[in-house]
Amino acid sequence: MSVALSIVFTGLCAVVADGDRAPAEVLLVDASRVGEVGGVAIPAHAPTLVVSLDALANAASSGPTRVVLAGSGGGLSEQLGIWDLTGSEVRIRVQEGKTEGPAAARPHAASSWPEPPRDLDNPDAWRDLRFVPNMSRIVGDGRIDPALVAPVGLSNRLPGAVSARIHLEGGRLEAGMPTQHGHRADVFEFRGRGEAPKLRQAMTDVVRWGLETDAGAVVIEISPVDGGPARRLVLAPSATPHTLFVSNLPTENVVGGAHHAINDLHMGALHFGAYYKLLKNEPADEPVPTLASGARRGAGLMYPRICTPALFSRD
Repeated sequence: MSVALSIVFTGLCAVVADGDRAPAEVLLVDASRVGEVGGVAIPAHAPTLVVSLDALANAASSGPTRVVLAGSGGGLSEQLGIWDLTGSEVRIRVQEGKTEGPAAARPHAASSWPEPPRDLDNPDAWRDLRFVPNMSRIVGDGRIDPALVAPVGLSNRLPGAVSARIHLEGGRLEAGMPTQHGHRADVFEFRGRGEAPKLRQAMTDVVRWGLETDAGAVVIEISPVDGGPARRLVLAPSATPHTLFVSNLPTENVVGGAHHAINDLHMGALHFGAYYKLLKNEPADEPVPTLASGARRGAGLMYPRICTPALFSRD
C-alpha cells in the first residue's frame, strides 16, 4: 500500500518555483513585518497546518497546538489537529528520499487559461498553474529577494517578512479550484498607474502540492528555527489519499479594524501589495487585481476576506 498526500495552500503565500523539477518552497508571509501598504497596516495573519488526527500514525505524540472537532449533520465527526507554524521550517521526509523539486503541472486539456475554464466545477480544469498570479507576468521581474530563501543564520530567526517556510521536494505542484464557487467565472485585470491593464486572466486562490510514494511512511517535520523541539507528523500508508491544509489567513476581522476601515477594492490592493515588498527589485508601479467587469467583489482576495497566493522565481 502506498502513501498519497496532497497539501492545499491558501492565504498570503509566496510560492517560489523555477519550473519543472527545480527546488521549490512556500513562504508564509508575516504581515506584521511587511510594513504598511497604501498607508494601511496589513492585519495579522496566522500560518497554520491542519491535519485529521485519523491520518497520523503518531497522533498521540504529534503535539498539535490545539485540536478541534469537525463533523457533518449526520453526527459523524473527526478530530482535526492544528499546528501553529510561526517561526518554523517545514519539510516532508520520505523514506526513499527525494532530491529534486516538484514537477509543475502542465496545461490540462480542460484548461482555457487565461479565460475561466469552460467547466467551472471541474478540478482538472483548474490544475493549470497559470491560474495563480505570476509576479513575472505582472511586473516583468518575479525574482524573490534572495534573503527570504537563504538558510537561517545565527539570528535563529526566519528572514524578512516570513513567518514560516515549507520546502517541497518531488511530487507535483499545481493550481486548485477557487474556494468561492460564485467567483469561478470572474476575470481579473492587473492595472498599474497607466490606463491599460498589464495582465488579464481568471485566477484561483488555491495552490496544491501532491505526492505519491511506495515508502513505508511520510513524515511532516516542523522545526522551529529558534532551536525549540521539532514536531513530527507520521502519515502511514492508506487506501485513500491524505489531504493536509496550510493556510495563512487573517487572524480576526473585528469591527473597527483595518478590514472594516477600507472598501473591498482597497482590501485587494492591501493584501496583494504585500507581495511587491518581497521582490528582489520592488517596482515603482504595483498593479493590483480588480474585476474586469468593475464590480466590487472578489474571488479569494477582496470579498470574502481571504488572500490569494502568488508565484515567484529564484532567478
